[in-house]
Amino acid sequence: MLERVRDSYEFPTDLADEGDAGPGALRWTAGVIAMTAGLLALTNAAAISGWAAELAPGPGTVELAKAADGWEEATARVGLGAGHARMHRAWKRAQNTGWKGEDVVVQEARR
Repeated sequence: MLERVRDSYEFPTDLADEGDAGPGALRWTAGVIAMTAGLLALTNAAAISGWAAELAPGPGTVELAKAADGWEEATARVGLGAGHARMHRAWKRAQNTGWKGEDVVVQEARR
């Protein structure tokens, strides 16, 4: 019975016998990671600024926070942060939306 079950679960893809692609695969992976990090830096500068603001105070942190704030302002002027800002506003609206009977639940939770 066990042999019949094993035979019915064949791997759906034929894998190459020679292994990975070596340096080419590593170069491709590094390129994808660098491109993704660059796109995130362009479109989500608010997160970088928020992260920098939460770091422990110090001389390097102050400079980093100033640079992050400047980067956020620069991307906002060009409109690159519009998608993030729109999503943040929608999230805050949903977060602040009340429901019927909310007052009773809040009062019970505060007891």
